[in-house]
Amino acid sequence: MKSHLTILLLTFVFQYSIGQDIINTKDKLKLTVRIIEQTNKLVKYKMIDYEDGPTISIKSNRIYNIEYKNGFVEQFGNQNPRKYKPFGINAGMALNPSGNGGMLSSTLDYFIIPQIDLEINVGSSDITNGMYISAGSRFHINSNKSENKFTPFTGLLLGSNYGDGFCQVPVGINWLSNSGFNTSLSFNEMIGFKLWFTTFIEIRTGWRFKL
Repeated sequence: MKSHLTILLLTFVFQYSIGQDIINTKDKLKLTVRIIEQTNKLVKYKMIDYEDGPTISIKSNRIYNIEYKNGFVEQFGNQNPRKYKPFGINAGMALNPSGNGGMLSSTLDYFIIPQIDLEINVGSSDITNGMYISAGSRFHINSNKSENKFTPFTGLLLGSNYGDGFCQVPVGINWLSNSGFNTSLSFNEMIGFKLWFTTFIEIRTGWRFKL
């Protein structure tokens, strides 16, 4: 008799443990539920210990994440898009405000954290009279859980144009959509190691991807 009761109890506990979803809210509540319906704005659920009770709704913007019974965790708001789409491909165009030349470039970059990306650029330049390559880092002013699509940034890059080295300091703003479309506008000071200086405005447009 005891063995039968033990088996029934273990079966109930097993079914209870695998048949539940967990909603974690932004105000630190942990709700053990069975999700009935989910839309962009609402999640409808029943309490796991009150299946005969009413269906309850919670707004999606109150939810931090949902841990589904199959083990998948869905993140909701407060997730930095630069964290989940770290790899970017961009094309850029730069113009000197004085009208003295410009350049075209292509860029590969990767966010190692949402605040710091590493990048490499190649292109052709009227400013330095030829092909150039540069690499470095940009620092974006945001947080790991920031939902801001606009972020200001600055950085430092080093480059070379047929042996003529330079450093570049950008200051600008970046915009990233939820779908991955990415664009930025920056003012750049380029300083040659042979003591030449120039300032240019750069526009970049591209796409970011998950890896």
